[in-house]
Amino acid sequence: MAGLSTLVARSRPAVPLDETDRELLSALAADPRISQRQLAKQIGMSAPSIGERVARLERLGVIRGYTVDIDWSAVDLPVLVYMPITIAIGADVKMLVEQLRAIAELEELVVVTGGYDLIARFRLRDHAHLQELLLDRLYPIPGLQRFETFLSLGEIPAAIALDEILARRAAE
Repeated sequence: MAGLSTLVARSRPAVPLDETDRELLSALAADPRISQRQLAKQIGMSAPSIGERVARLERLGVIRGYTVDIDWSAVDLPVLVYMPITIAIGADVKMLVEQLRAIAELEELVVVTGGYDLIARFRLRDHAHLQELLLDRLYPIPGLQRFETFLSLGEIPAAIALDEILARRAAE
């Protein structure tokens, strides 16, 4: 597990946000493609001022990128699989993580506490694709001591909206 410490992204110090920053983040989270002109109108500022604020939030790492919400069924990857993983003592952790990250279907890999070391999330086509992933690509990886397979039956949207999270932070 010690080798994972060099692979995990470090927490960054909190960035001071004012009410305008929080409004910008909420608007961009709701529609990442909104124009600066539309943002300016919505927030009540000039477009250049909005552009400067967004650029500042990007520079400070608050905004790390803009995403696309993909309908995975439409791209023939409807099966979502979670795999909690235990790494064997003495395993070459960097090599193990490199091999996991080389699997195209890997959507996310998270270091966790508790009875497991990692949780991997994969997007797959069907049962046969899962079988191929397990038998041909995961089982051969040295150092994978144990893993389980959890098939998702569906996703439930988060109940807490970004607006609520930012408002709670502002109140602290």
